[in-house]
Amino acid sequence: MANDSKNIGNVVERYSKALLELSIESESLSNVRVDIENIIKIIESSDDFNKVLKSPIISRSDQNSIINNILKKIPVSDNIIKFFSVICQNGRSAIIYRICSRFLEMEVKFKGEVRAELLSTNPQSEIELKKIEEIIKESLGTDVSLISKVDPSIIGGYILKIGSIMLDGSVKSKLQGLRVSMKGIK
Repeated sequence: MANDSKNIGNVVERYSKALLELSIESESLSNVRVDIENIIKIIESSDDFNKVLKSPIISRSDQNSIINNILKKIPVSDNIIKFFSVICQNGRSAIIYRICSRFLEMEVKFKGEVRAELLSTNPQSEIELKKIEEIIKESLGTDVSLISKVDPSIIGGYILKIGSIMLDGSVKSKLQGLRVSMKGIK
């Protein structure tokens, strides 16, 4: 089982690296990044799309057709559609999310940036995101790639992840801390 996981990791790595190299060669790295971010948003927001990606029952050609139709509506570039068609034809549609995530990590590393992720209960405006990005950039002294995600489960506040560092200012974690301290009072 661990060997299968390692093999899948290798496959994800190869596809991600191929996409990165293709986008560098075609001088479309920033456009590909936007396309990949849009694909990730669709995957994270649609249970039905996830079922199509991971279904062993749907034939490869049907998966390919469904995925192509969805990608055309986002819209993404023809190169991305062709790339994901190859993935579907090779029976790897279940790992598309992992390929996309790994591509973003490789792209950030290639550009010499640090990746940061902001979780909050409400979507942040572009102005707020730019301000946060500038603050992080000043603190770290390097370019930052900031991704904003909405997670209502944190109740309020925010969680900022920068590499392996996590700054948790969420109401959820404060309530959990309070619960732990209240148990100690008994």
